[in-house]
Amino acid sequence: MNLLVRFLRRYATPHVKSYAAGLFFLLATTVLTVAIPAFVELAVDAIDHDYANLPATVDGHDHDPGDAVVFAWAIIAAGLGVMVVRTLSRVLFFNPGRVIEYRLKSDLFRHLTEMPRHYFDHMRPGEVVSRGTNDAQAVRGFIGFGSLQVFNVALTLLLTIGKMVLTDWRLTLWVLIPLLLAALVLRRAIREMFKLVRETQEVLGKISSRALELYGGAPVIQSLNATAMATERFEAENLALLRVGQRLAFVIAWLLPIVDVVGNLCLVLLLFVGGGMVIDNTLTPGELAAFAVLIRLVAGGLNSLGWVVNALQRGWISLTRVYEVLDAPARTSDDGSAPMPPPPSADDRGHTLEVKDLTFRHPTAPGEPAPDAPPAVSAISFTARPGETIGIFGATGAGKTTLLDLLARVHEPPPGTVFVDGVDVRSLELRAFRDAIAYVPQEAWLFSQTLRENVALAHGPEERDDARVEDAVAAAALSDDLGALPEGLETRVGERGVMLSGGQRQRTALARAFYKDFEILLLDDVLSAVDHATEKRLIDEIYRRRKGATTLIVSHRVSALKHADQILVLDDGRVVARGTHDQLLADTAGPYWRAWRLQQEREPTPTAPAPAPAATLEPTHG
Repeated sequence: MNLLVRFLRRYATPHVKSYAAGLFFLLATTVLTVAIPAFVELAVDAIDHDYANLPATVDGHDHDPGDAVVFAWAIIAAGLGVMVVRTLSRVLFFNPGRVIEYRLKSDLFRHLTEMPRHYFDHMRPGEVVSRGTNDAQAVRGFIGFGSLQVFNVALTLLLTIGKMVLTDWRLTLWVLIPLLLAALVLRRAIREMFKLVRETQEVLGKISSRALELYGGAPVIQSLNATAMATERFEAENLALLRVGQRLAFVIAWLLPIVDVVGNLCLVLLLFVGGGMVIDNTLTPGELAAFAVLIRLVAGGLNSLGWVVNALQRGWISLTRVYEVLDAPARTSDDGSAPMPPPPSADDRGHTLEVKDLTFRHPTAPGEPAPDAPPAVSAISFTARPGETIGIFGATGAGKTTLLDLLARVHEPPPGTVFVDGVDVRSLELRAFRDAIAYVPQEAWLFSQTLRENVALAHGPEERDDARVEDAVAAAALSDDLGALPEGLETRVGERGVMLSGGQRQRTALARAFYKDFEILLLDDVLSAVDHATEKRLIDEIYRRRKGATTLIVSHRVSALKHADQILVLDDGRVVARGTHDQLLADTAGPYWRAWRLQQEREPTPTAPAPAPAATLEPTHG
């Protein structure tokens, strides 16, 4: 109930006037609908008296032979009125539903952009897509069609049954008892539908995930001739959806129509019981005819109740699924409010980045504490000052990317472990911190936009500086590639940059960093897909542009780190050695020297310098 109150308060409150007007026209619809049987009663009685040549006054009612025509026109007018007011009521109920769906999707997308990395590590993409599409549409049905029909059915049953009771309460009991029995069957059907609707929503999320897997991995599936396996996995999920759908269709086809069947039975009872009452002159033919129309209205209302409950159940389930995402804690929920410290000077535009005994374990699921498994990084400490470059070296799985993710606050570091100019990074306002850093992750993610838009990703057309874009592209050694692209910088690179090579994608991501006026530069193995000549050119450009900034470079290539002020060697999440390039080469038994030796054999270079005395190595503390 608290969830429903929160939802209505945020999304439905702005549309109160529209819903109030819609309710007014809905009441008018119901009144006119119930008035039609009353006009039928009067018209039939008028015809009956006219053909029977009865006196103008019978049973205290005045009758005129022309009354039947008047009542017939009244029925037509009421029917036309129902069409008008029903349309108005639906417009006034349905339009806010579409606006609410729009706002809900916008809020959902905005919230997802602020979610921490580990949330997406455990939430399947297809599940997220399903909640933003199928579930959001079901919520629209919940607040639009569902809310309309709740009032419609309630008003119809109230006024219709009330009219029947006022006409003859005994006959009302006779004809409503079968409908009450049908309502019990309907209750069972609704309970079964609730369970099946939930299963349907869950299976739809799984199918969305399978479809996204196929879309992203189609080249791999085709190259490995694994299409049969992929099809089999999709067919399994699709078959599950089919079976749930068939069970739902069975309920709808066999249990919900029971109300229509019982409605016809009620008409038989009406003719049997009510006909005798007409013969006994305790019921007029007009009242009998009106009863027949009212029974159809009651049966229609009960039948609609099944569909209403279906819409409400589906909408409620979808609303809870959407709010599971909206209520998941975003990055800003524990974000500090301290401003980003200003750079120390115009020349030194960087910051002192200090890491103290940093240990981090990946959580098992969103919102859950990290397990007691070995940490991804353990007891890491170092200091990077403005203008300095820290190199980070290690084998695959050593914790290099996790370390940079923590420094960039992709993952939130534990309190008291990462400081910027002496201020705990967690106490800094997140957006201000992100404005100051340029982070190029290992996977060069590009969007299905133009190359120019990908470089100036954070700026729209009005804010974008095209001269800076072209300068960044040239600095990232992309200018020579533009001629091979159909429209140069205006070329749309496709989903995830599919039109570009791996090296071009990396250089585009690097151009993003060059475009930004950064104070802290974080580069995660951004030169792994370029040749050595391009690598040397890019290294020179990186060192030129990072002047005055605080820079951390992760690389498995020794050549990219040899000019760093300090290099950290990671193994199994720990710092096992640290020093300058020459100092690390002095340890001929260390992993850095071994990697350098292998890379020298693959790419001949001048003879290595003689190993320095081991005493020149700086001690490490993990």
